[in-house]
Amino acid sequence: MSSKEYEDICSSYLIDKAKESSQNLTIGNSLSTLDDVDKGKYHSKKGQIVSTLNEGIEMYRNYAKAAGFGIILGTTTKYGDQNATDMEIQKKKNIDTLTSKRLKKQERKSYSKVTGCMAMIGFDRNVATNKITVYAFEDAHNHPLTEFNEENICSPNHRLSIFDQELIVKASTINIGATKAHKLRASLKGGYDNLPATKNDFKNFWRDYTNIVGPNDAQCVLDDDVLNAMFWVDETGRENYSKFSDVISMDATYRTNRLISDETIESYSWLLEAFLSSHKKKPTMILSDMDAALSCSISKVFQGCTHRLCMWHIMSKMPSKIEADLVSNSDFKKRINQLVWNMNIKPSEFENKWDLMLNEFHLKENKWLADMFNKRDKWIPSYFRDIPMCGLMKTTSRSESSNSFFNVFSSPTNLLVNFMFNFDTALSKQRHEQKRLDIASRDTSPQLLFPNENLKIEKHASLVYTREAFIKVQKQIKKAFYQCFQKKSVLIDGRQQCTIVYKELKSGKRPEFKVSFDAKDETIECECLHFTFFGILCSHAFIILIDYDIPMIPEKYILDRWRKNIVDIGFQKINQKWRVCSTEISNLLQDATSFFEKCVESVIHDKEKLQELVNSLQQLSETCGKDVSTRSTLIPIKDVIENIIGVPTSIDVKIKVPSEIKTKGSGKRSRIKSVAEKAIAKSLKPKHKCKGCNQLVNHDVRNCPLNPSNVLRPFKKHQ
Repeated sequence: MSSKEYEDICSSYLIDKAKESSQNLTIGNSLSTLDDVDKGKYHSKKGQIVSTLNEGIEMYRNYAKAAGFGIILGTTTKYGDQNATDMEIQKKKNIDTLTSKRLKKQERKSYSKVTGCMAMIGFDRNVATNKITVYAFEDAHNHPLTEFNEENICSPNHRLSIFDQELIVKASTINIGATKAHKLRASLKGGYDNLPATKNDFKNFWRDYTNIVGPNDAQCVLDDDVLNAMFWVDETGRENYSKFSDVISMDATYRTNRLISDETIESYSWLLEAFLSSHKKKPTMILSDMDAALSCSISKVFQGCTHRLCMWHIMSKMPSKIEADLVSNSDFKKRINQLVWNMNIKPSEFENKWDLMLNEFHLKENKWLADMFNKRDKWIPSYFRDIPMCGLMKTTSRSESSNSFFNVFSSPTNLLVNFMFNFDTALSKQRHEQKRLDIASRDTSPQLLFPNENLKIEKHASLVYTREAFIKVQKQIKKAFYQCFQKKSVLIDGRQQCTIVYKELKSGKRPEFKVSFDAKDETIECECLHFTFFGILCSHAFIILIDYDIPMIPEKYILDRWRKNIVDIGFQKINQKWRVCSTEISNLLQDATSFFEKCVESVIHDKEKLQELVNSLQQLSETCGKDVSTRSTLIPIKDVIENIIGVPTSIDVKIKVPSEIKTKGSGKRSRIKSVAEKAIAKSLKPKHKCKGCNQLVNHDVRNCPLNPSNVLRPFKKHQ
């Protein structure tokens, strides 16, 4: 062979990765042959020509799969313009990895070993003609071959398909890890025997995913030089805020959200300024907890906006701020709850009753109660009577509910890219549910309580209000019909001044309310201020409208937030910007899966047609299998992950991820619990009988107060 011909040759070969199970089968000199394999379909021979090296590899892989053994790439040697390289992937092919003592480093336990089997195939590629030829083939093995039903258990066959890889990443968008994703995939495939990949294969892919995306995390999200802070909102979010921005809630201490680097005035101010810059409109009222930094930021950025403190947070602290006997005093609890939560009393009345209560229960010297009284205009409902929609939210429970909802989809340990995926998935679920409710309100009619009475105002309410809002309005109409009556009416300056008696069903009381009504411009006002508090007319107003035979609710009293289709349908389209597998190839794969499901659905009840479909798919599979250049198993893992997330992972990282943060209340998976919560949780624990005191308690004999060792412990410690 001339030197020129020698330079144009590229040699490659595959060797058998022989395996033995943990049963320690004895391997002698006997050779296992492959007589049962369909040689016409799978078998190779010397001199055989294949189109590409990948086709030859896939041909031998199918042959090994049918025969019952695994393969690995041996050595690839290149000559010519490239420097000679010797890439030896399997370096220990003649070492017993179960019993070898030569290696100083302790190896991980393994239940498989390489036996040095010489079964192999070799390929030559002539650069001039670009022909791939089989130059060597050996089909004798020195080990037992795998049975057909053991095929998926053998490690060489543990390969993740593109569907497995996408499932792992897609499952992470709803906070499902690799282990649960493996269980789900096995269930969908009809059992673990039908799933070649193991749980560790799923976990290893997720490890590779985080290792590749992790350093490029911020780079994948932004294209600027530094990721210092991030705030985003889409057009649908802006439209929703424009319609429902009267009252908003902020919760800064929920669990371990860790969405800002620190909880300082500067960080909160930046967040609120970004919020205001995006929405161009301040809310009427904002609720938060008693976080001092957040309170300062709100007063700085949202000037003129009413800041209200969460009543639940304040009242939940009270048991730890007063004496224990008052905590269990039912009269005190009833008095303070009726006083604090009452929206119908005026500020002066609240102050008088508060002072009387403190004197009666000897709480004048309590510093915490005095401090809360000084801040009464920040949390007591009486001081918000004139603010529209002030009764809509008195606590941050809705904010905490939203946090709980998003917590199902996300985790504080997520990568930034995955957080965007998870957030978008959660948002799409919310908007899908909103669309479903809008369709239900538009296309269905609620049940009327007074169809026979021809109560036109109820019918009108069912046409303009959403389903949930109509239920609240209908409740007030029902109260007006059954529990209200007009005691007297006087015309003063063109307005009817009416006295309405309301019959309370439980207590039997009959409080009276003054209602002013102008029939010309259909203006109606009630001293209970129910419309100001909640944006819905009260029963006292509805009885006036019914008595004067007003067929429709005046337009001025139908707020936009309660109307049907208030958000333009164009903004209700669910458009996920950060969606897993949003590339063109992934979309085509989604279409292929969808068409396959439709085909199966069409012939599921016809056995003959179903068999025809199976035969057609089998033929199509064989046709597609001939081209191995696009097989997912031959694509680098980095390219696979880039295709799944739809974002290139740049090698040159210009934007580094932010350092790990520790916010107030973080560090653990759950938030810090108060003393009261711990006591409640302890009281709910099942009690056991202690052998020391012979009582049903939460301790055992070791911790029993009557145990002599526990009695003497303080004295021993003192000594």
